[in-house]
Amino acid sequence: MRSFVMRGCALFLILAPLWAQTGGEPVRAGGEPVAEAKNPKTAKVARPVVSDAGKAALAQLRSLTRGLRGLDGDERKQALEAAATAHDQVAAEFAAEKAVAGNAAFAAAELWRQQGSLALAEKDYLQAAQIDAERYAQRALMGAADMQRRQNRDDEAFATYAKAEAVEPGSVRAQTARLWQARLLQAQQRLEEAIPRFQAALESAAPGQQTIDAANFLALAWIQHGDLDAAGRAIEHAEDSLQPLADEDPIVLERLRRSIETMSAKKALQRARDKKSNAAKDAVGLDELRRVGQG
Repeated sequence: MRSFVMRGCALFLILAPLWAQTGGEPVRAGGEPVAEAKNPKTAKVARPVVSDAGKAALAQLRSLTRGLRGLDGDERKQALEAAATAHDQVAAEFAAEKAVAGNAAFAAAELWRQQGSLALAEKDYLQAAQIDAERYAQRALMGAADMQRRQNRDDEAFATYAKAEAVEPGSVRAQTARLWQARLLQAQQRLEEAIPRFQAALESAAPGQQTIDAANFLALAWIQHGDLDAAGRAIEHAEDSLQPLADEDPIVLERLRRSIETMSAKKALQRARDKKSNAAKDAVGLDELRRVGQG
């Protein structure tokens, strides 16, 4: 661990003379190319300029991050802290280069998350979303919302998931954000608000696994609400959703069928129906006993 920290300190000395220059192309934390978000409904995002110094700084971070491989326990936790701190330093020093600063901030957030410092991860996710919104807005906002939720700050998480959803409503991340908003309401026993949101998520879901997941959550919410018929309809919707996919790859279809068969809502619905049926039988039996006693 001492050698890792020493390498981290050496990194700052190496980077110090480089952190005032600008120019180049976007790179991932550590110098890898950043893929631009593909959204056919929006104009192509211009590739920002990255200086040679920025490229060198990110390459050094990549080298530092490689040192995490094979580490575990306290040694890994301390190494993650050193790496995250180095990324934060690069984000601060290259604030004028959004491709570098946003890249480093997002990578720092991921490292802090792995290290267990949720508040620091949240801060860096939000910073990345602000610095380079074109590339990081939605995924960074999702990361920040996850950190808020894990810190039991549900109202803030709900608002941040809503912001993430609005960035690109048709994306997979937006669908996940919709489900998390509904789940947060459900956890707070606000079923009258959660169920319409689960329904909206089901209506916006893409055919396949997205539909199955949304239907499963909706059915569970209806079971919790006590409407077993509505829960059954949600499960039937998931089953019917495979019909338009008849021409899909047989392997994919089989995976989706297994996913439907293992829906947690199916078992929960059966238990709820059994409980209701047994309660009805018990009520009938009690009435019989009362009539016999009165006779």
